[in-house]
Amino acid sequence: MIDLSTIKVLTWDIGGTVFDWRGTVQNEIKGIADVQGVKTNVYEFASKWRYGMFEMLADVRKGIIPHMNADEIHRRILDTVLDEHTELSLNENERDRLNTVWNRLNAWPDAPAAIEKLRERYIVIPLTVLSWSIGVKCSKHNGIVWDGLLSCEFLKQYKPDPGAYIHASELIGVNPSEIMMCAAHTRDLRSAMSVGYRSAFIYRAGEKSLETMTEEPTEPLEFFDVTAQNYAELVEKLMG
Repeated sequence: MIDLSTIKVLTWDIGGTVFDWRGTVQNEIKGIADVQGVKTNVYEFASKWRYGMFEMLADVRKGIIPHMNADEIHRRILDTVLDEHTELSLNENERDRLNTVWNRLNAWPDAPAAIEKLRERYIVIPLTVLSWSIGVKCSKHNGIVWDGLLSCEFLKQYKPDPGAYIHASELIGVNPSEIMMCAAHTRDLRSAMSVGYRSAFIYRAGEKSLETMTEEPTEPLEFFDVTAQNYAELVEKLMG
């Protein structure tokens, strides 16, 4: 049983854990298809866009391609996805405009109030592979206030490289053992735990493991310090 009095900081994954990227992106694509009078598989489109970003980000992490942030990667992957979805026709300006959907992702409905409640007890900071710009704009879009925001684009490494979590703890100024990583992705939590973070898994419908492409959780829940099916349960457990 974890002693919550030892936890000073909650760091957050935001893409998928706080913000419903799939619902937002799929609705955007559907709107474009409706205007153009065509049909497209919005689930497939959103999946290729999101997971293609992570594939390219892995090449950035390995030094195979030059450093780019999530905004630049999303834009490159969008061209690739549109090459496959020829039923949709967008010029360069329209593609640039579509790429901004990542700056206005809608939060899961139960997230904003819960995050605000948790700030009464903890320092609450996103730790994300998404760009600083995406984090700021999506948070403002949803009225979410944080105590700071850490994007891996400014750290020495990208999650899930262990160094990203170490560098984050150094910047925050606390020991890793005083931080709890909150995420809907078990790989993120496992990597944070490997350097001493505590862990909180929160279930979000449809979120998949990048390793197995199966729905999370892909690890036994007993592996994590705190588990919750929704934000209300997370608040109850962390504020108790």
